[in-house]
Amino acid sequence: MSEYQQTQAIDAPAEDVFAWLADVNNLPKYLPPVVEASIQGPSAEGAPGQRIRTTLEYPGGEGTFDAEGYFAVDEGRRRLEWGAEVERDYSGWLEVAGGADGNSSEVTVHLSFGERSVEPDMQEQAPEGSDPLAEGISATLESIRRQIEEGSGKVQPPPPPPGAEPPTGDNPAVVRDNPPNAPRG
Repeated sequence: MSEYQQTQAIDAPAEDVFAWLADVNNLPKYLPPVVEASIQGPSAEGAPGQRIRTTLEYPGGEGTFDAEGYFAVDEGRRRLEWGAEVERDYSGWLEVAGGADGNSSEVTVHLSFGERSVEPDMQEQAPEGSDPLAEGISATLESIRRQIEEGSGKVQPPPPPPGAEPPTGDNPAVVRDNPPNAPRG
């Protein structure tokens, strides 16, 4: 299993930061490659929180695919958890800690990828010396900081090599696929 974790300081109170992050409608504002997100109802049996559906953009913006998973909010701990509901080894969490001054916070993102995740394919397709997952977390955290501190747009991670679309064909979380080369209807 591969683990990734990074932390970003934010110049805003932890309660405000967490409230903004816990709103599913804000996911497209900071999480590449998400372009839409919505709660679909209760999560699958054994998964926490609610079922979430996201529309993700292929690299280069040439098509999208929809995926479902779970999204859980723990307001008391200021913690979000998410992941695939079935047959995929992917999950993550985000926590917001308050700063000593009460007017700042730290956001920590942690991702876990198992054998049945896309992580091995992503690493294999990445240019030498590049780590697309670490770069994606960095872009996400910087996007969160920008949105909260400046009200500006999200940061895109460096583009993947040509032809490196995420493999969606055998992913049970994918519910609709509109690949870059699909005929438009």
